[in-house]
Amino acid sequence: MKLDNAQSIRIKIMDFLARREHTSKEIFQKMEKKVESSNILREQIQKLIDEGLIDNKRFAEQYIHSRSSKGYGPLRIRQELIKKGVNETISQSLMESQDWSCLAKLVLEKKTGTSIPEERNDILKIKRFLNYRGFNHSQIEEAFSLIRNQENDR
Repeated sequence: MKLDNAQSIRIKIMDFLARREHTSKEIFQKMEKKVESSNILREQIQKLIDEGLIDNKRFAEQYIHSRSSKGYGPLRIRQELIKKGVNETISQSLMESQDWSCLAKLVLEKKTGTSIPEERNDILKIKRFLNYRGFNHSQIEEAFSLIRNQENDR
């Protein structure tokens, strides 16, 4: 049964928002097959945006925090946010406040322990892993440099 009035659509959207933050694009995608009129859906989404209940910036802040705490880097997080409908200008300003090289170092330490392998193939494998996680070349090199400096200080 498809939802056919504004109130039932709003209630269903509020159910989604009660569980976690969503972007307006995510809400639209989840709801579009469940409603009779996509125009009513758009109106309800816009009302919730105007009321501050759907906020792509707030979603992006929480998403960046969540994904970075799981060891993902800025390249990957940025791509995921774009897919979820967050404007790149919003994500860019939020991403700049993070120390991504330090996070890359933490991910590297978790992967290798406190010492970096000597084998070239092992190093390349780890660098590919960090790149897959979303870190760029300079962040990866900085992470390796930070760990090497720690090793030399011992």
